[in-house]
Amino acid sequence: MQFASNKAQAGYLSPAQFNIIANQASTDFLDYLLGTFQSYQYGRPVSKVQWGMNEIVRQRLTPLIGPAVPLTIDVTGLAPYPTGFQQVDAMFQANMVDRVRYVPQHKVYSYVKSQIDPIATNPIFTIESGGFRFYPNTTNNSVAFTGALLSFVNTPPTIVWGYTPDGNGRPVYAPGSSVDPIWYETDNSELLSRAMKILGINLSAPELTQIGNEMQKNGG
Repeated sequence: MQFASNKAQAGYLSPAQFNIIANQASTDFLDYLLGTFQSYQYGRPVSKVQWGMNEIVRQRLTPLIGPAVPLTIDVTGLAPYPTGFQQVDAMFQANMVDRVRYVPQHKVYSYVKSQIDPIATNPIFTIESGGFRFYPNTTNNSVAFTGALLSFVNTPPTIVWGYTPDGNGRPVYAPGSSVDPIWYETDNSELLSRAMKILGINLSAPELTQIGNEMQKNGG
């Protein structure tokens, strides 16, 4: 990015500026994979690219999906979001076999009152500002829910280009204090392209490759 900004006469890029831009690019890429709202169509709420759309998109998000974690559910059925939560991947019952179904709030009444599909054996959950609300629960249905395991898309770790100043005060890369992107190597070009756009430099993948080749020739 420093090489490209110098070449485009866009000025000096400090480590602090790089860290801000790199993390914004990482967040933008996550938003793109989960499904950008601006690309939804009226009457057809499906983004052109979205998580769960196909195996390739899901694989791109795999570095952010860890093992399912148990949720702590109170007597009202509320379980706070785990740290780093971005989006539900899957919700399981405590046995890690049976699923817990998501239901929007306006349909909860129908599910709670259903005699054909009782929530006592087929629990449901809603999503609120404070976390997940499970049914049945002790407060609303006098039936305690046995517990849930959540698989979810996590927040990308903060990218850090760590450095120590040399004798002239110029930053020198320090691997020990740096944090690399968690994305797959093939996706780093996506982050780089998005970061460049934030800088005001629009480059395609072939152009990024060309810049990389120039850096190697120049010993960068």
